[in-house]
Amino acid sequence: MRSEFGNIRTRKNRRGEAVSLSARYKNPLSGAEITKRFPLGAKAMAQAWLDAEEKYRDECFRDHIQWLTPKEREVTESRNEVIFSDYADDFLQHYRASDGSKLVESSMRKKRESVDHLDRFFGEMQVEAISEEDVNRWYDGFDEGVHAQRRAYQTLKAIFRKAVSEGIVKKSPCIRPNPKLPKSEQSMIPEATQDELRAMYEAMPEYSRIAIYLGAVFGLRISEVCALQRRDLDFKHGVLHVRHSLARGEGDVGELRLKATKTESSNADLPIPDAFVPMLKAHLKSYCDKGAEAMVIRPQRGDILAPISLREQFDKAKEAAGRPDLHFHTLRATAITAASRIGTPKEAQLYGRHADAKVSLQLYQRANDKGERRVADKVFDSLVAPERTPELVMAELEQAEKRLRDAEADVTKLKTELAGLE
Repeated sequence: MRSEFGNIRTRKNRRGEAVSLSARYKNPLSGAEITKRFPLGAKAMAQAWLDAEEKYRDECFRDHIQWLTPKEREVTESRNEVIFSDYADDFLQHYRASDGSKLVESSMRKKRESVDHLDRFFGEMQVEAISEEDVNRWYDGFDEGVHAQRRAYQTLKAIFRKAVSEGIVKKSPCIRPNPKLPKSEQSMIPEATQDELRAMYEAMPEYSRIAIYLGAVFGLRISEVCALQRRDLDFKHGVLHVRHSLARGEGDVGELRLKATKTESSNADLPIPDAFVPMLKAHLKSYCDKGAEAMVIRPQRGDILAPISLREQFDKAKEAAGRPDLHFHTLRATAITAASRIGTPKEAQLYGRHADAKVSLQLYQRANDKGERRVADKVFDSLVAPERTPELVMAELEQAEKRLRDAEADVTKLKTELAGLE
């Protein structure tokens, strides 16, 4: 059967037996042949298809609409039927960090919370049909806090970037800027003084009180403090290695385990102030197990001290010190504030490990030998007044004897060199 638009032919197998019908016509743009198969005896169905294709072609040309092949129309229609909740679930399942790695469970939990916020509004809507007006209505009606709104909106933007890249939508409907965050209430809290730090230190349990000064001198986050191991304290080179934070298992549940630090710039080697060494050694001797992987703060139960447990201890200690407004994170701010008063802006930035990852690590290696150790020593002196215990005095004595041996070795070396020059 033939028509001006196309034709219908009978297809045969190698034995010459009729097996199906083939309706075909020429692509009006390229001239390539477009075909569709039908069962034998379904000529009326094949002709109806040709008639519909001809009508579609004529409407496209008449109304100046982009003509699409049947396959392209099928793909477009399937994309138009994508529901937001399904697409957002797929987004979560395949979400990766910028380096291609999976996010830790605590971060993924926040992503899931953001998607839950979005699903309540956009869930049953088709992705392709979501307009800028729809997004603005969600944006203006969000009433669960600016931090949650900001995270959810950033997630919505990421979802639509993916939809644009996959051709599901032509452009993102997320036009408005991210919600502005109010000034952090924590940033308004005055830093802790030397006397307040001392009071908190004394109010803490003996086995964990060193956490106060680890936070206030090095600016460590609470999970970084709980993750410290004996091997991270390198007294030979006078360096504290920050290599780990903490996480739980899949679904953010299960036993605590070591994980990478919050960011690459958080991964650092911090100079240990000379005056801090005796206190740290005294703590390790009294409260830390032997072995390189022993935790610096050994919990009374379990393998790793949970940050929530340390935070509860800190909350009691801050009340005893008359500073109920403090957060453990304020200790980090205390360290950075002290560094900003003592060192240059760059030294303070590096001391707080807030710089861009690659630049920070590159600059840090140069700053460490020049200014960072000086800053660390002065930060310690300004914040810490160690209690004079027998253990501390013994540790200081060992440090002094070591310096004396080193000095005697230098004297012997210089006398030998001088004798050779005479």
